[in-house]
Amino acid sequence: MFSTGPIVTIAALVIGISAQTWINSLLKGERGLSAYLRDGGGFAGSGFSKEASEQDALSGEDPLPWLKLPKLDFVEVSGQEERTVELKMEQVRIKMNKALEQGEIEQAKELRSELEIFMKENGFKYNPDETG
Repeated sequence: MFSTGPIVTIAALVIGISAQTWINSLLKGERGLSAYLRDGGGFAGSGFSKEASEQDALSGEDPLPWLKLPKLDFVEVSGQEERTVELKMEQVRIKMNKALEQGEIEQAKELRSELEIFMKENGFKYNPDETG
């Protein structure tokens, strides 16, 4: 009868050799993984060189304007607005807290009014009488 053992062995060898060839192709050259991880004069101490025509993935126009992705805090997606409003409010809050810690009450009051105005302009409701 006909045994499938040699066929399976040959198929496994062909797949293994093909996979290793593909991995080696990813490692070779000045744009390969080896160059990226190697110490050198490129980005972050690597020998990797960026192509001149290659742009940053998040710069420029949205490549798929019709595709709306969920807005996640921990993922940068091309075409999505940054959380600039929340970041600015947090920065002003930190400045206000530092001013209070240093005893600069007038500067803290100015920052508080700036924060309240900014919050109202951007649709945030704030009631200073509520504590929580």
